[in-house]
Amino acid sequence: FEPSKHEAADLQSAGFDRSPTPPINYGQKTARNSLTAGLLCQLKLKKYHDFQDMKQIFPSLDKDKILNFLSKKLLDCHPDLLVSELTGSTNDDAKDFLVRQENNLSFHITEQQVTGKGRNGKKWVSPKGRNIYLSIGWKSNLNYPELDGLSLSVGTVAAKYLNKYANNKIKLKWPNDLLVDNKKIAGILIETIDLSGKAGIIIGIGINIHMNEHEGKDIDQSWVSLDEISNAFQDRNKIIGDLINKIFILTRDFSENGFKSFKSDFEDLDVLKGKECEIVMKDVKKIVEAKGVNDHGELIVKEDSNYLTLRYGEVSIREL
Repeated sequence: FEPSKHEAADLQSAGFDRSPTPPINYGQKTARNSLTAGLLCQLKLKKYHDFQDMKQIFPSLDKDKILNFLSKKLLDCHPDLLVSELTGSTNDDAKDFLVRQENNLSFHITEQQVTGKGRNGKKWVSPKGRNIYLSIGWKSNLNYPELDGLSLSVGTVAAKYLNKYANNKIKLKWPNDLLVDNKKIAGILIETIDLSGKAGIIIGIGINIHMNEHEGKDIDQSWVSLDEISNAFQDRNKIIGDLINKIFILTRDFSENGFKSFKSDFEDLDVLKGKECEIVMKDVKKIVEAKGVNDHGELIVKEDSNYLTLRYGEVSIREL
C-alpha cells in the first residue's frame, strides 16, 4: 500500500503513520515481519477508506433534478414538492400541509430531520445529507376501514423498486420494515388525520442511502445502507423521483383495489412466512408460526392448532 501525496496527507491528518517498519532479522523473522507489514498496510488502507467515507460529500437534494424525473401524468396533477435543508419531521410537515393542501398529493423531502419518527414512538435517526427522508400527503377519498394493508402496499412498491440496486436482496417484514439479511434498510410509517370524514393520509418513507457506521451509531437495531449493498454511491434525487412516480401509481391502484393489487408481490418478498416468531400483544408474549397475510394485509399466524389474525398497530413481532 503506497498512497499518493494527496492520500498521504489525508492519512497523516487522520493520525496514521506511514513510516515503514524495518525487518528485525533475517530468515523466518524477516518473512514474519513482511507478512505483518502486509497486514498492517491492509489495515491502514481500510482505515484510509473509512476516513475518506467520513469526508465524502454527496450531491445535495435538488428540487429541479427531482422534478425532471417525475412522469408527465404526475406533473399534470400539479403536486406540491417541498424540499428543505432542515425540519423536525417530514411526516409532521405533510400533516400540517394537508389541512391547506389544494391538490391530491404533496411530497415533503429534507436533508435532515431533528425529530424524525419511527414506529411506536421511536426516533428515526436522520443524519444530514446521507439518507432519504420523504413524506407524502395524500388527500384521499378513502374511508378509514379501506386503509387496511396500505403500509404493506407502500413497502412492497418501495422494496420492488430498490431491489434494482440491491440485487433482489431486500425483503419485507410485516408490517413496515425493509430488510437485507435481517438488517434494516428502510421503513414505512403511516399516519392519518380527518378531512371532513375522509382520511387524510401521511406516508412516511425513510431509506438508508449513504449513512456510515459512525452516523448510525444510535440506531438500536442492525441496519445497512443502499450504497453498501450496491457497492456504489447512489443518486438520491433519482431515487426520490422514481419512487414518487411509483407512489403516485400506488395511490390510484390502492384506491380501486386496496391491498389485493399488491398481495402477490408482497408474498414474493415476505421474510416471515413459515418462520417461528414471537409476538407481543398487550404485554402478552406468544410463540407462533407466521403463515402469510390475507387480502386486507393482516398477518395470519398459527399457535398450536389455532390460527390468529393480527392487525397493523396491535402487535409487534420478531423472528426467532
